Amino acid sequence: MSATLNGTQFPPEVAARLRTYPIATDPSVNANTPLITDPVTVKPYKIGKPQAVPVPGSKVDGFSEVYRNAHCPDRLVTTVHPKITTVVEAFDACVSEYKNEKALGERVFDGKTKTWSKIYQYETYGTIAKRRLDIGKGISKVVQDVTGFDSRQTPYCLGLYGPNCSNWILTDLAAQTQSIPTVCLYDTLGPDSTRYIMTLTEMPAIVCSVAHIPFVLNIKDELPNLKVIIAMNPINNPDIVDKPGQSKKDVLTAWAKKSGVELFEFTEVEKIGRESGRGLHLPGPDTVLTINFTSGTTGNPKGVVISQANVLAGTIVARSQSTFNHRGSSGFLSFLPLAHIYERLTIHSVLTSGIPIGFFHGDVAELLDDIATYHPTIVAGVPRIWNRIAGAIRASTIEAPGIAGALSRKAYTTKLARLHETGDYHHPIWDRLWSNKIRTKTGFDQAKTFVTGSAPMARENIELIKVALGVEFVQGYGLTETMGGISVCSPGDNTAGSVGPVAITTEVKLRDLPTMNYSSSDKPFPRGEIMIRGPQVFMGYYKNEEATKGSIDEDGWFSSGDVGMIDDLGRLYVIDRVKNFFKLAQGEYVGPERIEALYQSSSGLVAQIFVEGNSLETYLVGIVGVNPEAYVQFLSHNFKMHIKPTDLEAIKKTFSRKDIRDTFLLELNVHAKDAQLKGYEKIKNVTLAIEPFSVENGTLTPTLKVKRPDAARLFKADVDAMYKEGPVEVKSKL
Repeated sequence: MSATLNGTQFPPEVAARLRTYPIATDPSVNANTPLITDPVTVKPYKIGKPQAVPVPGSKVDGFSEVYRNAHCPDRLVTTVHPKITTVVEAFDACVSEYKNEKALGERVFDGKTKTWSKIYQYETYGTIAKRRLDIGKGISKVVQDVTGFDSRQTPYCLGLYGPNCSNWILTDLAAQTQSIPTVCLYDTLGPDSTRYIMTLTEMPAIVCSVAHIPFVLNIKDELPNLKVIIAMNPINNPDIVDKPGQSKKDVLTAWAKKSGVELFEFTEVEKIGRESGRGLHLPGPDTVLTINFTSGTTGNPKGVVISQANVLAGTIVARSQSTFNHRGSSGFLSFLPLAHIYERLTIHSVLTSGIPIGFFHGDVAELLDDIATYHPTIVAGVPRIWNRIAGAIRASTIEAPGIAGALSRKAYTTKLARLHETGDYHHPIWDRLWSNKIRTKTGFDQAKTFVTGSAPMARENIELIKVALGVEFVQGYGLTETMGGISVCSPGDNTAGSVGPVAITTEVKLRDLPTMNYSSSDKPFPRGEIMIRGPQVFMGYYKNEEATKGSIDEDGWFSSGDVGMIDDLGRLYVIDRVKNFFKLAQGEYVGPERIEALYQSSSGLVAQIFVEGNSLETYLVGIVGVNPEAYVQFLSHNFKMHIKPTDLEAIKKTFSRKDIRDTFLLELNVHAKDAQLKGYEKIKNVTLAIEPFSVENGTLTPTLKVKRPDAARLFKADVDAMYKEGPVEVKSKL
């Protein structure tokens, strides 16, 4: 299946390039070494020493030198062991070691009391390993019986559409044992993109939650190839007794049959597989594991074709972090969408390390209840979630009144100073008197590692979480096309803005961008478009050879579209985007996404921001979505106004006051000065809002990137009003 998929011919060099790089596994591991499944931990970087290094002789005109991780400058690591060449083999090796350990856990909903249980019920690694074989056999058999397609001879895609749960993971693992690539769908794609993906991939079968079955049946007329629907969760409620022919299953089955589709229960398919006597169809390194659709800011989503080798290499990034190996009473809490590459890579990394996974119960608004119930050891989140957690901690500790607030401020300042001086977020006294109480109250009493990605995050919030909770907090960088993260901050490195050195699996270089004034010869550090090469780089875009050739050059370098900088220690900084820039009236070129990232990372007040300008104006303006927790503290400090962060209507009423907007902008630009923004790069007027950008209003992609043309159209009246009002009179200290 490495050559074709549904009639799409990939260039023959795609698979070959993974084998022609200067890649080798760790030389201390040979084919006779026992299989290992523990994380491929690397030694911590010494303070002040390089974390990534340039490859000698790699500098060519128009590009920087090629950088590799300092731990393995002569090679790129592809696997934990020479005998492990696929994710399936890595999972099997893990099961052989941890078969009796907890694997997948969920809270159970009580239909009578309408409440979620306060304990997680688990299946072991051994159990899910056996079940995924039966489920895989069952899926391939029912598809063959209904459609005539044999996955061993006629490659096809399997749709996967549902919430984070054990059966989602079991389906993913099962499909791999039959070499069936999955195509993951999610609600924020929107109905049009979902139709487009299902039509493009010609999927004959889909495993989806009961809640999504009506949507799929409603568009069945547009999906002539779809013949099988497998319900991810039980169709009927066992607590409800329906009349014959009137149960939910009866209704959906009849609807499906009328539409030319056969509907199966998940357990039914598992039983079919168990009794089928069918064999496995195991994948090779170049077998397609998934087609992950990434939604750009314009046009239809592009299908990123990802192989077993891509995913296997991606798991090495997380597993090479010394803070990743935590096997305690709990494990990893899963709540980000499983269809997104960030969560999917984390899940694969956890599943090949023998760490338990617990799923949130489905409502992000009640995520803190899941945290308090699960007591996670490892959490991967995005800035929006972390900022809310930081805001809640700040409001109940350092911003609290009375003795409790005074004690918290003393603890915070003491621990923060220690963090800045030594990199240590622990303290022998204040951990016991302060941090441990916060950890217990929030449910983070078992927490060891927090990870953030997908967008910039304010340093003050990262540091607050570190010292208040006493956890390692790291930032990473990656794309769907690189199977997630290709760089992660080194534990203990508190450098602002850095996403760490390139991982041991990857090499990077920077491409000069003359039109944007970025060059590999820039001082003090080289700047340019981030180019990425290594076993994590995807195979190509599905049925889109033109886009593939435009993104991956003949030497295997992928153009990320992000602008980066590499400092003297080899740490990467993401500072801008290649495509989005405009010129102001005085002739200065401005990269709005770089400016947005700096505002967002320098101030906890900013949850969302859109910077706008044009060649007829001499200054920039901004639409800012405020962080309610931080904003009410700003109002209290500057205007003696006392509003609860949950009282959104009261917060909105303050946005129209010019004195509040002016003071807000003043404070924002004080932070911007610290971020070294030039004068013309600072916004000079601002409109405030609560979550102005969303997937629902068409201004965000499903992966939460701002769709600039749509945002500009939606907020055109606000932008025009700000320019009509003119720039805010800034004070001398700006």
